[in-house]
Amino acid sequence: MTTIGASLVINGHVTSHEDITIHGRVKGEISLEAGALLVAPTANIDARVRAPRLTIHGTMVGDIAAEERVELTDTASVSGTLLSPAVVMREGAFFNGAIAVDRHSKKNSR
Repeated sequence: MTTIGASLVINGHVTSHEDITIHGRVKGEISLEAGALLVAPTANIDARVRAPRLTIHGTMVGDIAAEERVELTDTASVSGTLLSPAVVMREGAFFNGAIAVDRHSKKNSR
């Protein structure tokens, strides 16, 4: 598990093969080959994101593609496009954009 602390600012491409928790700021691109991405309440993300599973508590702007599931919690603020076979939006979550439910995700097509 990798943690990006609240004081960290990353501009560029983040790639991982394990779970990541982000408390800080990321601008660019985030790619997870395996595991889950957790966007903490203090996080501010402006990126194109690809991950198997994604849980958002903080602020995120960009295009999101999840192979399994995306969850927006009650503290989430998301603007962009969501593409996933399963999308969960908790009461109180803010979302502005488009949602495409893709039942033929990478995991299901194997």
